[in-house]
Amino acid sequence: MSKIVLVETVSTFRHVYAVRLPDDEPNENAVDDVVWNADLPDSSLTEVTQNHIGEDIFSHHVVTEDEYIELFDRENGYLSEWPREKKLEFIFDSAANRHKEVDFGKPVGKETW
Repeated sequence: MSKIVLVETVSTFRHVYAVRLPDDEPNENAVDDVVWNADLPDSSLTEVTQNHIGEDIFSHHVVTEDEYIELFDRENGYLSEWPREKKLEFIFDSAANRHKEVDFGKPVGKETW
């Protein structure tokens, strides 16, 4: 037997924007420009750089296969016409992948643990 566990995460990114302001404007106006323009489709505001900070887990719970399919269809409406088997391919098989070794590289700092 197996079960499906949904793990919900939040990914955090650091974005840097460059905003040119007239000398007589307060620096805080650049902050307003980013807040008001970052999500507009026709905005010329673009990020200079983006770095992934990390991913945090905030919940997990067991679902049935039917509940998984319902969630998949609700969250990915544009893929709802896919066959059930294709949707099930998005489930990571932990037992099948457990034998793979991960190389974390050389330890940093202490030479012995």
